Amino acid sequence: MTLSRLTFVFACLFFLTSCKSQITLPKNLDEAVLYFQQKWTKEELDKFKNKSEKEAVTELHLGTGQWIRNSWVYDNRDTDLTNYFRSLGVFHPDDISSIILTSLHRTLNKKDIELNKQVEHYQDYWKAISDCEEKQKADALLNYNKFRIGDSISIYMPVDTSDGSHNAVLYDCPSTEWNFDAAKDLLVKGTITKKYFINDTANAFFTVHITYINRKDTPILMTEVKTGDEKDFSLSGLTIK
Repeated sequence: MTLSRLTFVFACLFFLTSCKSQITLPKNLDEAVLYFQQKWTKEELDKFKNKSEKEAVTELHLGTGQWIRNSWVYDNRDTDLTNYFRSLGVFHPDDISSIILTSLHRTLNKKDIELNKQVEHYQDYWKAISDCEEKQKADALLNYNKFRIGDSISIYMPVDTSDGSHNAVLYDCPSTEWNFDAAKDLLVKGTITKKYFINDTANAFFTVHITYINRKDTPILMTEVKTGDEKDFSLSGLTIK
């Protein structure tokens, strides 16, 4: 091989290596993982690698994970990358950043990233939420049609005491199952004075004139409520009789 050809080959190799090291907007998962392998110091990589996968990814969710979402995902800043994940059926920014960090951790530990299983995990998660929300909408519409203005109603709500105070809440999908505990949960009784929808039948509401509350120390969704008040209640996820 002549000197000029050798020079050309080395120049090409240098160009390819240089381009690879200058990734700023990765086009796919492999390039996203490579970005951090190239940008982080050995100490940073080793620190991340030597933690358990769950601990490593969770710790960086609001740090590096937020940077990924802000720099690449939100507002389609990296169109190629977001389109890549959409083609896999992954749409939520948190899911994208978690898959990247999980795959980085597995790559550093020489493990199979099991991309298909990661994608299935998030798809199953969102399907459970979607199914739950559809059921809540159907139940809300059923209750809306079941009750009339002037009817008496009993409303049951779980009470959150995790921060040391009391607050009646509604559990988010998909974990909405609970059993009423008269010793701590809230029971509100009253009369329906108004029925209405906001935007469409998915948003059904009752306005209730409150005649009884079993716990006077418990606000509803952080709002103080007392006997004699008129209170609007969204029927989505609400347990009523």
